[in-house]
Amino acid sequence: MVKNPRNYPDTMPGPESGRPMVRGEKLISFMVGGKTFHYRQPGWWCSLDNPDDLEGHLVDDDNLIAEMARRMAKAMVKGEPFTPLLIRAIRLRCGLSHREAGEVFGTGEKSFEKYESGQVRPSESTKRLLWLAMRRPELFTKIGRDSLGIAAVPDKESI
Repeated sequence: MVKNPRNYPDTMPGPESGRPMVRGEKLISFMVGGKTFHYRQPGWWCSLDNPDDLEGHLVDDDNLIAEMARRMAKAMVKGEPFTPLLIRAIRLRCGLSHREAGEVFGTGEKSFEKYESGQVRPSESTKRLLWLAMRRPELFTKIGRDSLGIAAVPDKESI
């Protein structure tokens, strides 16, 4: 069952008809660029089973799910290989926070938040780094204070 934010009651009256709404996930369909997309939308719904009955109410993070579904669909229609969810998966696989990923990839502190929300698309050079990070996540680890790219002792001899 879907989490009940703010300890709402088990049922609430619907905003349009006054029918009782329950908390749950409803299969929602929408079109972008002539293609149909489906996703499960958490919220308060009068009917979880009837796809034509869209009377309901979204609260708190429910709206974020709807926004992400639309951004993902737009990215897929445009043929974008690095969708917001894939970028998030790559960052998590590398074990990085948003800020750390921005530092490691050299894109700025807030860049990964924007990539993952779908607000901004990564540059071509960042896409190449993301592709490499998918295959070799161990190369994209946190940058410590001591790892500033200073040549190690064996490297100094070859310079």
